[in-house]
Amino acid sequence: MQVVAGARVRVSAIIGFPNRKDYMMKSLLHMSVALIAASMLLASSPASAKVYKLTAGSSHPPIVPWVATIKNLVVPESAKRVAAAGKGDSIQWTEAYAGALYNFKNTLEGVQNGLADIGWVGTLWEPVKMPLMNVTFYAPFATGDVKALIEIGQELHQKVPAMNAEWDKHNQVFLGIQVADTYNVVSKFPLKSMADLKGKKLYTPGAVASWLKGTGAVGINGGLPVYYNGIKTGIADGGIVITTGMFPFKLHEVGKYITVVDMGGPISGALTMNKDTWNSLPAYMQDIFTKLGVEYARVQGGIVAKNAEKFLGLMAKQGAVVSTLPAAERRKWADALPDIAGDWVKANKAKGIPAGEVLKAFMDGARARGGKPLRDWGANL
Repeated sequence: MQVVAGARVRVSAIIGFPNRKDYMMKSLLHMSVALIAASMLLASSPASAKVYKLTAGSSHPPIVPWVATIKNLVVPESAKRVAAAGKGDSIQWTEAYAGALYNFKNTLEGVQNGLADIGWVGTLWEPVKMPLMNVTFYAPFATGDVKALIEIGQELHQKVPAMNAEWDKHNQVFLGIQVADTYNVVSKFPLKSMADLKGKKLYTPGAVASWLKGTGAVGINGGLPVYYNGIKTGIADGGIVITTGMFPFKLHEVGKYITVVDMGGPISGALTMNKDTWNSLPAYMQDIFTKLGVEYARVQGGIVAKNAEKFLGLMAKQGAVVSTLPAAERRKWADALPDIAGDWVKANKAKGIPAGEVLKAFMDGARARGGKPLRDWGANL
């Protein structure tokens, strides 16, 4: 190679490299791209993944549908769906059922205070703190259709802001409604007419006690876990109980008379999540639990509907005396009740709570789905 004196020759150009400035610019660009790619890889790597430690709780054991559905659906499916989301996150569940963390009187506080991150809250024991969730207990003999009750319960939370506001007040997020089959009577004595109730003591959870007004019977507040021993020892002569609660807790062993009264099914609780826990979850996990809440309502309701008739037959096979209260006596019972719905609405209206709106929506929803209420609750409002 000949170099001409006085000429400037770029060695880099001779061997095919770009000039120094271009080379440095391209190098910086390549480094930037590499750094961005590395950061993205790091963000999606297991090193940045989070293990969410959550506790599922309930006062009742998983032999009842509303708890079994948490154990068999919500817990395993949430873990599965979070893993499938591909974010690298996971859930480590602790399951504490059957009163391990709190009893039936404290289900609201159990989730509110974070003893459980997610759980079944029995609002039937909270007529004061959760009045709107208790609407069915002030409108008995309206409908026992489980499917209708699920739809109405979910619809109320979609259309009446005050429903979700009740949960928010107690540091919780509503996920899915919990309903049960129609209320009947389990007792130590045969029930053939209203007169047979006079002087008797019956377990009546929460506001169900008002269903005994005018009958001469006395209500005792309680929950399924205490009914067996209470009836056996004479604390109570029986109880107004859902059929799907009678058989799992073997109440027919201590109160052999099962009387089908069909007093109406309850919206008796919900699957909820502690609000602080909810706020700590990423949006995609909140979406997973929101969808699972809808599934929870449908699945537990399906189990309830399937088991109601089945359990009546099983109790009869095991020695229970199963009968149906005559239609005339059922009508007499409904007519004997004071205007418990009207009184409930007025009491809550004075506190600024829209109980009248919720009652009307419930009654309209029941009729729209084929219900034939024996009383026109709310007609005089």
